[in-house]
Amino acid sequence: MTLHWPPAPPKPSARYRQLDHPEPLADEVRADGAGHLPPESSRPGLSDPRLIDGVAEITEMLAARLDDGASPGEVMPVIREAARAWLERQVRAGLLPASAGGELGQLARAVHDQRYGLGPLTAYLNDPQVENVDVNGCDQVWITYATGERVAGPPVAASDDALVAMIRTWAARGGQTARDFSAAAPLVNLALTVGGRLTATMSVTPRPCVSLRRHGQMDVTLRRLTELRTIDATLAAFLAAAVQSRCNIIVTGGANAGKTTLLRALASEIPPGERVATLESEYELYLHELAQHPDVIAFEAREANSEGAGGISLHDLIAHALRHNPRRIIVGEVRRDEIMPMLEAMNSGQDGSMCTLHANSPTEAFDRILILGLRGGLALAERAIHVLVGMTVDLIVHVRRGYDGARTVRYVTEILEVMPPGDTERPAVNRLFLPDPQTGRATAAHTPSTGLLDKLIAAGFDPGLLDQRRPQQWLWSR
Repeated sequence: MTLHWPPAPPKPSARYRQLDHPEPLADEVRADGAGHLPPESSRPGLSDPRLIDGVAEITEMLAARLDDGASPGEVMPVIREAARAWLERQVRAGLLPASAGGELGQLARAVHDQRYGLGPLTAYLNDPQVENVDVNGCDQVWITYATGERVAGPPVAASDDALVAMIRTWAARGGQTARDFSAAAPLVNLALTVGGRLTATMSVTPRPCVSLRRHGQMDVTLRRLTELRTIDATLAAFLAAAVQSRCNIIVTGGANAGKTTLLRALASEIPPGERVATLESEYELYLHELAQHPDVIAFEAREANSEGAGGISLHDLIAHALRHNPRRIIVGEVRRDEIMPMLEAMNSGQDGSMCTLHANSPTEAFDRILILGLRGGLALAERAIHVLVGMTVDLIVHVRRGYDGARTVRYVTEILEVMPPGDTERPAVNRLFLPDPQTGRATAAHTPSTGLLDKLIAAGFDPGLLDQRRPQQWLWSR
């Protein structure tokens, strides 16, 4: 979709009509027998500014009466009664028409979402078709769907000040660790306990901004990725054997390419008896919440407070995590100088470890590692860093995002075997899988080195799969 500035009003699709012109709900919001609320698709957001103001007022009124861990079935009667009383007062004062009573159901649900979720963003977080939500001030909302469609949504707050107050509340209680959001700390990144990642900004932008990313594939496996066409059966078998044979793997790709989802799927192949440590700036993997990984210790970095104290970096956590006796270490995304202790851990007993790294091509990963190491003040020569990478990393798996004409697709394009430097300064590579000339998807190109192939075969991999998938021109070139 081509975007123009200033943006033209979105086309009146069915989805846009649902977001911007919600149908009134019945005057009831009841939890079912299990304490669950009705589906989000039946509960579009409020649009009347006075009702949006009312959500904040009712939430503040009930602050002392609503416990953090309460279920919807327990708190909805309290919320409904408070919402009913508030509506009656507004109607008597002439601030709302008598017909506003029909909004009771939506208002009660909005108060619940404000107290226990992300307010008006909760419905997007629970919609499996939503990928991202971007908010530029209280009244500029853009929703990106899995199809690639990007549409405008209704306001999420009555004012920018109200939006800042909402973000401050989410930062304080929306994740595992409370985070500050103020003029002194105007940037916040937060892993949401309800399954998503929130980034917010104030002061350094003209208006407060929020970006919400849903985690669409939580309990994902390599088999599931074959169904999504991220990989094919040959790649799935190869990657499963690579994890089971304890290869050290770096997953690379651009922003929003699916690196974390692929890493989560690779981790599904780790035998359940192995102890795993996950280290992330903000939780995204959530391996510690999946039944298939019974022995996981999950670390989350902590930002410094407004006085600059109390920060704990991934670099600090890797050294500490090694004392908890993990067999493997998984770093959600390497962004800074934690790359070096990560490589050292891979090279000193935690083989089979994995991480993701932002890079636009798999070979670019070597330059990224070098830059991160040097930026972190590492007192090593460039060749020494390349030697460490070549000795430590076994595979680089590259994933990218594209479109198939109907929806966003993510797929693996290349896999490199990494070896110590040979004739050049940089690590030597064996290009095991290369992009297919027509589809761009990874296709077997060259045979793994003898040492790697023996490990894969010992883990149950059938090397005949590589010859079946290898295009004739690559077979001939060998």
